Amino acid sequence: MKTLLHLLLACALVLPALPVHARVLSPVEGLETLRRSFGAMQDFTAELTQEKQLSIMKKKLVMQGQIRFKKPDRFYMELVPPYSSKVLLKDTVLQQRLGTQGELQRIVLPPEQGLSRWFATLAKPITAVPEGMEVRAEQNGSQTSVTIRPAKNGQLKELTVVLYDDGTVRKLVLEERGGDKTTMTFRKTRKNIGLTDADFRLE
Repeated sequence: MKTLLHLLLACALVLPALPVHARVLSPVEGLETLRRSFGAMQDFTAELTQEKQLSIMKKKLVMQGQIRFKKPDRFYMELVPPYSSKVLLKDTVLQQRLGTQGELQRIVLPPEQGLSRWFATLAKPITAVPEGMEVRAEQNGSQTSVTIRPAKNGQLKELTVVLYDDGTVRKLVLEERGGDKTTMTFRKTRKNIGLTDADFRLE
C-alpha cells in the first residue's frame, strides 16, 4: 500500500502540467450523478462559506457558518456574526431568525417544493429529463458539475451543484431571476454520522 501511495505521489509531482480536459455529460447522466450521490447519503454536516452578490450592490457579502442535512426532509443553516442568522426547513415549512434576537419568521412552501417530494423523485433511476427542465453537466478531473434550470418560472433561475467523485457536495450556486447570486462552498464535510431531530432546532 505504501509503495502504491509513493508511486501516485511521484506521478503527481512529475506531471503537474498535464491539462485536465472536461468531459461533457448528457443531461440524464448529470441528473443520475446527482441522484446516486444523494442516494448513498442519509445525513451530512459541513462548515460553510456563503458569498452573496445582490443585484443592487457591487460588493459581495461573505458569510461563514455551518450546514446540516438529514433525509428525508430536514435542513439547517446557521451563519455567524456579522451576518448572523438561522434557517430551518422541515419539508415545506421554513423558519428563519435574523440576528441573535430577531423575530422568528415562518413560511409554508408549496408541496412541490418540499424536501420529501424532491428526494422521492431522486429515489428512482432517472431515464429522461423532466419536461421543460434544462440540464447541463460535465466532468472535470475528480469533480462533476451539474447545472439545472427549473421548468417553472419561479424565483430560482439556475442551480449549479459541484460534487466530488465520492458524492460529497463541494459547492452550490443559486442564481435568481432578479439578479441575485448565492455561492455556498463546503469544507470539512462529514457524511452519515447519525444526525437526529435534536440537531435541527432553532434555539
